[in-house]
Amino acid sequence: MATVLMADGAVFAAEPAAVNAGVQAAKLSGPDDHAARDAQQDRLAWFRDARFGMFVHWGPYSELAGEWKGQRVEVDRNAEWIMKFLKISAAEYREMARQFNPVKFDAEAWVRLAKTTGMRYLVVTAKHHDGFAMYHSKASPYNIVDWTPFKRDPLKELSEACARAGIRFCVYYSHREDWDDPDGYGNDWDYVPEKQDFEAYLERKSKPQLRELLTNYGPVGLVWFDRGLYTPEQAQDFVQLVRGIQPACLVNGRVGNYEHELMADYQNMNDNGMPAGGIEEDWEAPQTLNETWGYSRFDTNWKSPEVVVRRLVEIVSKGGNYLLNIGPRGDGSIPEASVATLEHVGAWMRTNGSSIYGTSASPFPELPWGRCTVKNNILYLHVFQRPADGALELTGLRNNVRKASLLMQPGRSLESSRNGASVRISVPPIPADAIDTVVALELDGPPRVDPPVVTEAEGEAVILQYLNAVTSGKAVKRFNRRGQFHISKWTGPADQASWRVRFLQPGRYRVHLQCAGAPGRPSGAFVLAAGDQAVHIESPQASGWYQYATRDVGVLAIAAAGEQELVLRPAREIGQDVMCFKSLKLVRLP
Repeated sequence: MATVLMADGAVFAAEPAAVNAGVQAAKLSGPDDHAARDAQQDRLAWFRDARFGMFVHWGPYSELAGEWKGQRVEVDRNAEWIMKFLKISAAEYREMARQFNPVKFDAEAWVRLAKTTGMRYLVVTAKHHDGFAMYHSKASPYNIVDWTPFKRDPLKELSEACARAGIRFCVYYSHREDWDDPDGYGNDWDYVPEKQDFEAYLERKSKPQLRELLTNYGPVGLVWFDRGLYTPEQAQDFVQLVRGIQPACLVNGRVGNYEHELMADYQNMNDNGMPAGGIEEDWEAPQTLNETWGYSRFDTNWKSPEVVVRRLVEIVSKGGNYLLNIGPRGDGSIPEASVATLEHVGAWMRTNGSSIYGTSASPFPELPWGRCTVKNNILYLHVFQRPADGALELTGLRNNVRKASLLMQPGRSLESSRNGASVRISVPPIPADAIDTVVALELDGPPRVDPPVVTEAEGEAVILQYLNAVTSGKAVKRFNRRGQFHISKWTGPADQASWRVRFLQPGRYRVHLQCAGAPGRPSGAFVLAAGDQAVHIESPQASGWYQYATRDVGVLAIAAAGEQELVLRPAREIGQDVMCFKSLKLVRLP
């Protein structure tokens, strides 16, 4: 939630969905590129509503099931990488793929399972890193129709089944990595990298296959690229290829080089990654149902329905989408343990789905008993563990409560009361749901919540992180593929990060700034201000992306004890993003 301290001391809290759909969208395109920004918002509308999708990793590697000639891929490694891990030659792997015959594949059953689970989109591997196309490709005979006895096109069947069921059909395509192609990236045991012509591979196979997927399978909700590309120009070619054929199709953030600035419509966390807090851009967490993505007969570490439901709720409460993977067997059947877990999750979703679909991030930094999602003027309180005193406390909520009830029993009202700046809701002694009991709290308007307060402790430094900042303007909390988080997208004085800090006494503080510069861009002048006191900061220049460092930037005077607002902003219009901010440390001087 974007919370702003007004001049008169009042607290204004923008409705989270508006933040995600409006203000934060401006960070992804130029300030004057209104048409592109509007088009992006249209593309993202279904994605923001869906919140829950099915990922499917399936190919010839599924037939191997984690083993090749007596050698196993360990359970904590990805079974779909077996060709690379065990250095299987392209020739041997091709011969193995000739026998691939998934006679138990049933597109209707797969899509029915996704819908029963409450998933709104399905992403299937059209081509993984092994280079084998799981559809009828004219660009390469190395595909399931021309190469195997199966002779059917699973993607065609899935796209049609998804259309009938109202599920968004989406494709995963490994555009960079191809261990079969002599010019593709990744196979250094058969081919000599120095002799490869990567651009030739892109033009001969990668781009033509992407065109096929976008042309022959109806509307595609998104293309899920993986492993990135070398240059921004290469990535932009793929983005524009998608835009030219299906303008409404989303492109994920892994289309570009992981060491460069992220691009495209939305970002992906690292595999099985989870952010500490909300990110102010559209994002998705791809996660596995066991340990691996592709099927392994040795991996039985299945997540329970409780784990899956609570991860879904946690991800959505932080503003993201949950893309949960299944790995069908080589014969096309889905492991029974996967089906059992997903059916239990589906039962929970049928009762509680309104607390997931179309919701946005929690306005509260932490809740000891569970999570919160938001839709318009309703807070959905997800109770994982009932408090000992039987009351859910929401600190800093300024709204009046119109009604509190159990989501699964809307006619059963719950008692609510206000205690100063907190609202308390009494919950029944016996949970309505063993995994997650959802309380629907109807407010008198979009939620208004006080910003968090950082309190100085005696003898300790004051730490101001990206996570507990309140952003405004174009400044936004972001993620990079090194697994690090920061605030960036500053362009001028209106783009700010602010903190409420409770100081023990007046004094002078040495300020240490942790940040990274943007390579190829000049430094920029920033100001850290507390009332009429300020420190002037020059953002660093950098030779590479995300090279965070901490440096002393000066001394800030705090005029009085008690709460103060600290604001970090550009000193003037800078026209481009020049700093990735992580934290400030204020050390009291003697």
